[in-house]
Amino acid sequence: MTVLRAFDDRCRATPDAPAVEYHGQALTYAALDAAASRLARRLLRHGVTGRIVGVSVDRSVNLPVAVLAVLRAGAAYLPLDPAYPPARLAFMLRDSDVRVLLTQPDIAERLPSRAGVHTMWLDGEPSGGASSGQPWPTVTDDELAYVMYTSGSTGVPKGVAMPHGPLTNLIEWQRGASGCAEGSRTLQFSAFSFDASFQEMFSTWAAGGCLVLVDEDVRRDPHRLLRFVDEYRINRIFMPFVALQALAGAATGQQRFPQAVREVITAGEQLYVTPALRRFFAALPAATLVNQYGPSETHIVTSIQLGRDPGEWPELPSIGAAIDGAGIVVLDDRGLPLPVGATGEIAIGGRVLARGYLHRPALTAERFVPDPHGAAGGRLYRTGDRGRLDADGVVTFLGRDDGQVKIRGHRVELGEVEVAVKAVPGLADAVVVAHGRPGAERRLVAYAVAGPGGWPADVRGQLTSALPAHMVPVAVVPVDGFPTTPSGKVDRAALAARELVLSGTGAATADGSVEDAVRRLWEDVLDAVDVGPDDNFFQLGGTSLLAAVLTNRLNEEFGIQAELETFLRHPTVAKLSAWIGAQPMAPAAGGSGR
Repeated sequence: MTVLRAFDDRCRATPDAPAVEYHGQALTYAALDAAASRLARRLLRHGVTGRIVGVSVDRSVNLPVAVLAVLRAGAAYLPLDPAYPPARLAFMLRDSDVRVLLTQPDIAERLPSRAGVHTMWLDGEPSGGASSGQPWPTVTDDELAYVMYTSGSTGVPKGVAMPHGPLTNLIEWQRGASGCAEGSRTLQFSAFSFDASFQEMFSTWAAGGCLVLVDEDVRRDPHRLLRFVDEYRINRIFMPFVALQALAGAATGQQRFPQAVREVITAGEQLYVTPALRRFFAALPAATLVNQYGPSETHIVTSIQLGRDPGEWPELPSIGAAIDGAGIVVLDDRGLPLPVGATGEIAIGGRVLARGYLHRPALTAERFVPDPHGAAGGRLYRTGDRGRLDADGVVTFLGRDDGQVKIRGHRVELGEVEVAVKAVPGLADAVVVAHGRPGAERRLVAYAVAGPGGWPADVRGQLTSALPAHMVPVAVVPVDGFPTTPSGKVDRAALAARELVLSGTGAATADGSVEDAVRRLWEDVLDAVDVGPDDNFFQLGGTSLLAAVLTNRLNEEFGIQAELETFLRHPTVAKLSAWIGAQPMAPAAGGSGR
């Protein structure tokens, strides 16, 4: 059985119910199925069954249509984010041996060309002689549904090859565990290259709900997203902690709490229950908060629903107990199971494991190991995460011992970032660490030693052509050498413990002007010094989520309604200050608003 079974059942049961909504226009289950089936017939003409199809489409109805069509044609899909550097996309196409790329003309311009890859437009030629009565390819649990690339410790991304069986298990469990029922409205928030997007889509359709699509510029702006969630009556949201924290902050700042929300599911990074989250859920008494856990190699494997009273939530909740079909054990350094309460490496078994890493048999064998206490042929995935298991099966997550971190919900191997930094001409060596206090957004920082020719120009600019945005360090700090441990290894903990101080291009005097107030706010939010009038917020390490924090501060300081788009249009202190001054009745710096 494949993940399409529940979708097909819903198409038969409620063909006229809304399945997808975009810009207020709904597409019924029957219409969505028809559009996907037409595209699937075209894909079949290109012999995609049993192969991997590259998919790069916009955040519109094109997304669910493309995914359903690829699966209907008996193929697996590979999401390709056009915002990724061309070299990274070229590697993914080459490594996955994609022969057909499904995309749109405006997006294809940003994708690398590759010999042997047929580019197929989403809206293209009709299905021709393909018979609508021809049966669809038979797909088993063991055949691939998707391949998603994650960061690799050696500098080479690795493709997680996920079959239908584990995904079917997840969707069946989620349908039973979730409050999402027929007619419920789920926000499609996750990036297509993030495995949570699959969970959003198929768990919604399995329950007979409607998937509500949101444009990228709204998705990344917590203030606009909050209004969207409220105005479009969203009932369920899947969102990593940092994004949820930003949404809660926006809600508190605007005193706008979307009362239609009934369920928020967070995963992808450690959940911290902050004061902003407590205020947010206290204002939404009908909403529940669910904490889930699972690496890309298994998708979600544990879950816990926090109690109804946010005031009683622990600051650091557990990651819950195993979902149906999953088994959790904690291993010692020799790979042997530990008793209840002991701390070790979290390992996952059962019907939830990916096939492994695409074309990486050695790495697959290293991380996916035989289960000595399971059924014949059973495997365990060794996560590298530290944790302990209590007598009730509840798992406490205790972080990692290796070089893997979560940045804005994305898994990042510090080793891959280090490889890219060391490859910058003029740098002799580099070490990358993650800075950030618990409950705040973590930021990558590179410490680098210059070569004989001196410090190269625009190091971060060079890195943007090699790494996705979430993997580019917010700062590359020149050092003469690295601290070491007694054994002679680089003391990464000492580097991570250093105070991170980003430096602008020049200090300005405190004169009480709007520009001075803006500069001080930037320095506070970015942990920066010497911010000058022409410094760019994003070039100083600002992100969309930090921009949301700064937006709240600006609104409090000046009584204005700035949004992420404001920062994109006015990214320097001087330009932002001029914009503030041009607002009707803009108050003096330090004013209490209007």
